[in-house]
Amino acid sequence: MRSGDVMGRYPSGEPDYQRAARLTARRGAPGPGAVVAAAGVWLVLAPSVLEYPDGGAVINDGVVGAVVAIVAITGAAVPRAASWSSGTTALLGVWEVASPFVLGHGSGSSVVANQVVVGLVVVVLSLAGVAVSVERSCSRSPMRARPSRWERRRARPRRVRR
Repeated sequence: MRSGDVMGRYPSGEPDYQRAARLTARRGAPGPGAVVAAAGVWLVLAPSVLEYPDGGAVINDGVVGAVVAIVAITGAAVPRAASWSSGTTALLGVWEVASPFVLGHGSGSSVVANQVVVGLVVVVLSLAGVAVSVERSCSRSPMRARPSRWERRRARPRRVRR
């Protein structure tokens, strides 16, 4: 260790924290998708927990919640799907905010409040997920991993033996 270093260094001279950030970016660390998936599960469970009156709100929350949870889990598990999954959940969150007013099932204040608050949470976190996926895909992003030794070797032209 060099003097002043809190953490160690690897043989390449790269500090621990830089290597950890590079490896995390390469693996596609989960972003806000886990919270969005939890919000989707809550939407599925909310009609029974908050005792919604029978009607369109129960069906709407069940369907939207299930789709949000499935799409968010897919986006968290498959990093390449993160951009479209975040966009899809953002659109579903906008629908969840608007649905009590569009469908007219604003009979209970707890129903409307739940749909609007959870919808806003889904929209905000999904847009944050879109921002993270765009930053990771940008070529000049500091989170983008540099090519591995194997990728650099593969890119070199081969020498022809005579």
